[in-house]
Amino acid sequence: MDGGSAETCVVHDERPQARRRLRMLVETVAGPEAVAVARDADDLLACLAESPRAIAVLGLAETEPTGLEVVRRVLSETPGTAVLVAGSGDAHAPAQQALAEGATGFLRWDAPRSMIRTLVRSLATSAAGEDLVPRPAVPAARGSVETAVAAREDGLHDVVVDLDAQRRLELSVREVQVLIGVSRGLTNADIGRRLYLSDHTVKSHTGHLFRKLGASDRAQAVSHAWRLGLFVPAPTRRAGA
Repeated sequence: MDGGSAETCVVHDERPQARRRLRMLVETVAGPEAVAVARDADDLLACLAESPRAIAVLGLAETEPTGLEVVRRVLSETPGTAVLVAGSGDAHAPAQQALAEGATGFLRWDAPRSMIRTLVRSLATSAAGEDLVPRPAVPAARGSVETAVAAREDGLHDVVVDLDAQRRLELSVREVQVLIGVSRGLTNADIGRRLYLSDHTVKSHTGHLFRKLGASDRAQAVSHAWRLGLFVPAPTRRAGA
């Protein structure tokens, strides 16, 4: 493996070029120090066995059935590991199958960085589970930058999503992703395309958001997210930091 055994994310794709792309994608949202690259499936499983809280980020392709086989091995041999699958929109069938069999999310190459970051960073501080609600305890040494999910793209410049507020409001990672899309003025169809969800599913998540945030419409949901502390200004970084 290219890296140590304590990384947050372990990435793997049998295609060398796709593996490099996947590594760079995850590094942009988790940081290079939090990413390791597994050479093959055996290396991947060995790393996950050594790092029980690591996230497996696995590439999929429509024409490469071995990717789905790796997903199945991870789910079977390292139960409890959070598995994200990644690929283009062409990977529709294997991604749907991976999600049906226990993968926790799908990272599309063309998804907005804020949505990818929300999924990766929230999952990195979560126990594996259906709702992916982050645990309240976060190592103090990491500081405020590390206890928040950055959401700095387009409509949320210089803003972060506070994980403690997310937990308090009982919002799932997927609901936060939908809320980010709502804040950017995206339609349900736009959000669905980026998150690989149907319009009906996005509408369902939006309804849950309204209820949990005490909102009656999309604009009010975003406003209440600020008022309730879910969206907060990003910490200012020192020059050269």
